[in-house]
Amino acid sequence: MRAFIAIDLSKELKEKTSEFQKELLKLDILEGNWTKEYHLTLKFLHEITDAQVKLISNVLIDISKKTKKFELELNGLGAFPSQNYIRVIWIGAGKGDEEAKELQRAVDNKLEKLGFEKESRYSNHLTLARVKAVEDKDKLKEIFERNATKSFGSFEVKEVKLIKSTLTREGPKYETIASFPLA
Repeated sequence: MRAFIAIDLSKELKEKTSEFQKELLKLDILEGNWTKEYHLTLKFLHEITDAQVKLISNVLIDISKKTKKFELELNGLGAFPSQNYIRVIWIGAGKGDEEAKELQRAVDNKLEKLGFEKESRYSNHLTLARVKAVEDKDKLKEIFERNATKSFGSFEVKEVKLIKSTLTREGPKYETIASFPLA
């Protein structure tokens, strides 16, 4: 099964993110695939077996017991790899960014011991869209500038999730395999 480890957003922040995304969609300035479910991916695992699910779950139990709950703010709008060559539009992290990065590093380090490749670079972000083409780059750059420091709100990170991802014609479908409450 295809899977990843993520921080799920609060219901309120999911709604705020969805409203902001709808505003961007109305502008009709880019072509791409818009995210329908929101989370911050800590580690994409690719294809894993049922036996690996058990091993990964044990790692996440250990990490979650040692990690305190923390407040995470969604802050700023940006693009990967850059605003001149846009392939992904994202919302970044503000307060709590370092705590989330520490959590990601702990996951990465422990899973490397199980044979999973370490991330070469990592940035806390929530993907809004995977971009195929930009119709009005100047308008989009203006939106990035206007929202570069915008706070979308914050929430308490209480758990991490192991999530199964099934690819369909309508986009990926997500199913929580297990949740791991933080200390």
